[in-house]
Amino acid sequence: MSDTILQQLDQTGLFRDFDDEAKQQLVDMSRTQTFSSGEVIYRIGDEATALFGVLDGAVKLLGENRSGQFFLFGLTTPGRWFGDSSALDGEPRAQTVVAAGDTKVMKLLRCDLLKLLEARPELYQHFVTVFCLRLRQAGKVLEDAAFLSVAVRLGKQLLRLHKVREQYGIKLTREELAASLGVSRQSIYRVLKSWEEEQWITMSYGDVRVIEPEAIEALLVE
Repeated sequence: MSDTILQQLDQTGLFRDFDDEAKQQLVDMSRTQTFSSGEVIYRIGDEATALFGVLDGAVKLLGENRSGQFFLFGLTTPGRWFGDSSALDGEPRAQTVVAAGDTKVMKLLRCDLLKLLEARPELYQHFVTVFCLRLRQAGKVLEDAAFLSVAVRLGKQLLRLHKVREQYGIKLTREELAASLGVSRQSIYRVLKSWEEEQWITMSYGDVRVIEPEAIEALLVE
């Protein structure tokens, strides 16, 4: 298992540039945990006691409000991390995270990570590149929402998630797709229905699946 955890550290931008000694310390202080499909790993407002890396399976990152509406930030798959921002600054969780299928994660307790960083403060610099990239990506999402039609945004999102979903067998409902764009289910239904008639996608009660990604991709560049 230690080899698998070390591979996790080597793959991700979060810890990839740490030196071998620091990576080995992270391996030694880590533990693994498994979650069943649909199981909540943590909720918005929970205390941030750890950060997590996906070893097998995937998780959905969700925003929620008191009325039950939600926003799907995305999927996190093997080699990727979640919960790192709160683990670093100590603020309550800003997202709810749910296992998408049976999932195994690597868990690093916040107290252990901070001890390492306090002993090796130069390691903090490696987080800067990762967080700057996330800011640019968030800005691009806002730009798309301002300038692109719902159909184009939907197509981009389906293609963005397609390979990951196929590889790990992750289902995505119409409600979740709409939530990932911050729009209503009704606003994407007509687009999905027309793409289903073109046989570019299939729709079932609990899933929307791409079967002709090239056709959707061609639509986006017209």
